[in-house]
Amino acid sequence: MANFRKLNSGMWQARVFKEGKSISIGTFRTKKEAQIEANAVEEKIYYGHTLNDRDLMFNDVVQEWLNNHKKNSVKDSTFRQLEVIVRIHILPYFGNKKLIRIKRPEIKRWMNHYAELKDQSGNDIYSYGSRLKYLSVLKSIFHYSVHDMEILDKDPTNKLKIPVKDKIQINKEIKYYSLNDLNRLLDFMETYKHQRYKEYRLYFMLIYLLSQTGLRISEALALQWLDLKGDKLTIARQTSRDDNNNITISSLKNSSSYRTIKLDEALVAELKKFKLLQNQMILKHSQFKRNNDGIIFQNFLGSYLTPSIIRETFQRYCTKANVSYKGTHVFRHTHAVLFLEAGASIKYVSQRLGHQTTETTADIYLDVTDKFDTDELNKFAAYTRRN
Repeated sequence: MANFRKLNSGMWQARVFKEGKSISIGTFRTKKEAQIEANAVEEKIYYGHTLNDRDLMFNDVVQEWLNNHKKNSVKDSTFRQLEVIVRIHILPYFGNKKLIRIKRPEIKRWMNHYAELKDQSGNDIYSYGSRLKYLSVLKSIFHYSVHDMEILDKDPTNKLKIPVKDKIQINKEIKYYSLNDLNRLLDFMETYKHQRYKEYRLYFMLIYLLSQTGLRISEALALQWLDLKGDKLTIARQTSRDDNNNITISSLKNSSSYRTIKLDEALVAELKKFKLLQNQMILKHSQFKRNNDGIIFQNFLGSYLTPSIIRETFQRYCTKANVSYKGTHVFRHTHAVLFLEAGASIKYVSQRLGHQTTETTADIYLDVTDKFDTDELNKFAAYTRRN
């Protein structure tokens, strides 16, 4: 039988008996609230369920989540990213608090804190994507607390979302090239003469493939000639860098990232010409080495390309071509947007990009370009137009 006591503060304390000992289950604003909680706790005791550890610190749960749950279930690179997010963005705010004391209002304040941080120009310091990632990590920790450790009854992050207005802002942040800008850059790259091996148009081929396939740069750099069979390209691995910046070949982001996509005739023809040229360069120049893995995008030393070098090189070429530099991921966004503008279905584009759901594709791209909205409206207007 539970005991209830009114404290000097006006709060009500509730205590229940477990294994002959009286234990406190907390304080409550009213006696009714205390009775409801006591009934729930006594039911747990009766059925042998785990009781909430009211003294368990959030930091202890995080370490359990990282080391016993995530470390053996994600790639090393992903684990390092999770560890950084936890250490820099989550533990400083929640680490010294008791798990059971962390409530939704406090989590919302944490979310708003990152949303309100601005630089000197008034721009967001943390993008929508970054804040979404931080919230996703926090949700995973609380989900683990409820369903795996069974130390919480309710998940305070359940159904929490980044505000809708911020979701609209991220669509404006998506960087892509118009068809004219893309063609201007490709035209320049196709005729640009490199200093060392003028005929080896490595970066033209890379930009052309990225814009025509929507591959992530890490996926493209890991491509081998064996992955190309006729007009089909299989994506089965990606490159990454370890803590010492050494190249490693790793698995893809998720199961949906493993895919085989169809290439158009023009791209297949360019790849065949590039493969022939690569073999000729190896035979012609003693300093031009063949990569041991048979990768498509090797430099003249036979090595994998480095993302940092690619970014610097792309930036230089964009300046020469009079096209704005928008990073390397721009070609993936460009591929998706141009495909949708051409009338492709969301489902087809989603599968081509390796997204897990069509909702992911729609959330990112459907609000990016006015042309898609206009084209869809014109279709409806033409169908319903009165004579």
